[in-house]
Order: sequence, then structure tokens, then C-alpha cells
Amino acid sequence: MTTMRGKVYLIAAASTDLRVLTSEAVNLLRAAEVVLHDGNVSPELLDLVPASAQVRNVEKISERQGISQEKTNALLIASAREGRLVVRVKTADPLLPGHFAEELDALAAADVDFKIVPAANSALAAVAGRNS
Repeated sequence: MTTMRGKVYLIAAASTDLRVLTSEAVNLLRAAEVVLHDGNVSPELLDLVPASAQVRNVEKISERQGISQEKTNALLIASAREGRLVVRVKTADPLLPGHFAEELDALAAADVDFKIVPAANSALAAVAGRNS
């Protein structure tokens, strides 16, 4: 029996300006089957996600509110193991230490395929904003 293997894409969406998303990030959001996002992701970004996708806010507000990191990790892993295209949208830069570390460690330990999809860097975002 062949097991379907999904993949998790960790997208940085540090701005509410969709112009700083890469075309790869936009295409992944449009194809996503499962989207787990931080609470301050812009509604315009979520409008890119198909209506058929499962979308869930996994913001950690405090120890007593929101969803735990362990639950977020479990959702990422389970969805990928079901063969789904999973997008994790973070409003932090994934290349800065600590911002994706717990999720990356959990995915690697579970042998789940993943890819980091960074947003355009700050310099490019500033140019995009200046030329609007």
C-alpha cells in the first residue's frame, strides 16, 4: 500500500501588503488544502485561499488562550500525512532564529517534507511601497 505524502509550506507574511508575497507564496495559497495562520494575517491574504480549504487561526495569545504549539505541530503533521498541501502562514520572518524553530523541529522529527517560502525582504518591500 502506498502512503500519500503531503508537504508543509511555511510562508512568511510579515506585512499586510500582498505585494511583498512572492509569486510562489501566492500560488501555494491558491492551491492550499489546509491553512494554519497567525491571528494578524490580513483578510486579503486569506481571500487567496480556496473556499474548500480548511483554514484555522493558530495564534498563541497566551498560555491559557489560543492554541498550543504542540497542537499546531500535530495539525501540521497530521494534515501532511493525509497527503494534503498544507500552508503555515507566519507573520514573522522565518529566517530569524526562533520564529519557525519549533515547527521545523517537529516536522523534521516526524519526517514530514517541508519548505520555507520567505516574503520579499524589507528593502524590496520598501521599494514596492514607494512606487505605489
